[in-house]
Amino acid sequence: MTTLKGVVRSYGATIRRIEREQQRRTREAAKRFKEQQKLQAIADASQAVDDYTAYVDVLQSIHKNCTESVDWNLIKSQPKPEEPEVTNNHELVARNRLKNFKPSVFDKLFGSAKKKTKRFEKEVELSIEKDKKLNDLNFEKFKNELKNWEELQNMAKGVSSHNLESYRQTIEYFQPFSDIGELGSKLMFSFSEDMIDIDLHVNSLEIIPDYELRQTATGKLSKKNMAKSKFNELYQDHICSAVIRIAREVFAYLPPEFVKINAISELLNSKTGHLEEKPILSVIISSKTLDKLNLDSIDPSDSMQNFVHNMNFSRTTGFKEVKKVELEK
Repeated sequence: MTTLKGVVRSYGATIRRIEREQQRRTREAAKRFKEQQKLQAIADASQAVDDYTAYVDVLQSIHKNCTESVDWNLIKSQPKPEEPEVTNNHELVARNRLKNFKPSVFDKLFGSAKKKTKRFEKEVELSIEKDKKLNDLNFEKFKNELKNWEELQNMAKGVSSHNLESYRQTIEYFQPFSDIGELGSKLMFSFSEDMIDIDLHVNSLEIIPDYELRQTATGKLSKKNMAKSKFNELYQDHICSAVIRIAREVFAYLPPEFVKINAISELLNSKTGHLEEKPILSVIISSKTLDKLNLDSIDPSDSMQNFVHNMNFSRTTGFKEVKKVELEK
């Protein structure tokens, strides 16, 4: 029998498999990228270029994968789990064996009838205990399923009525950001009825390669320093791609009209000489606008023009601190 939890989890099953595959590819590409950095010479030029290209692609395509949206109406329509019946099937079988036991001529001749009778009686006792354990196990499963059903019912009702605590519970329950390594290092949420405010502590510049790999016409590996402008643009695309992905995940579970995401990074304070965490991108993403975009074809950085945002970026110097954007009323 399919459980309610199984029904709910199945919403994102296919997408999550794709997502896990994406995360696996990300980890493998990052691992190979780090290994490349350590090598003085690379034996397989073609494989090295493929690995490098895959890693760069992953950095800019995080937004292309997302969990399937939860159908809260379907969740609300799920019937309450029924308490399981207490059964004694094993006991009945054992008692039937005991009842139908008829000593054979050899049992009577060698006096083994009593011994066999006791063995059948012992089997009855063991069967009673086995039935009890199975009944207890079924009841525990029922209690867990009932608790899960009640939790999801309350969550569904709360989300439908824009209850902020239900928003928080939904994120905690489904944990769409449990593996945020490709997105950043930390996420912090605050909730309001129409907008969820998220601080994303982004990945550092260290994840961006500072070189380019190509294979020459003769099959040799060509490695050269990446232009600073290209390096900065790649990092910009990575940050914007992560921001879009976070917005998509939120909208997959919750119904607010807007998500505000503030990308937080360490910037050098020229006055103190110390690194300080500052916003480098602040954007308010509308679910309606996001739905209209062809996410497979957009340039992540250019796509920010579709939304209210603050971003001070230069190809030569990279990101600079910005103020967190506010929704106009």
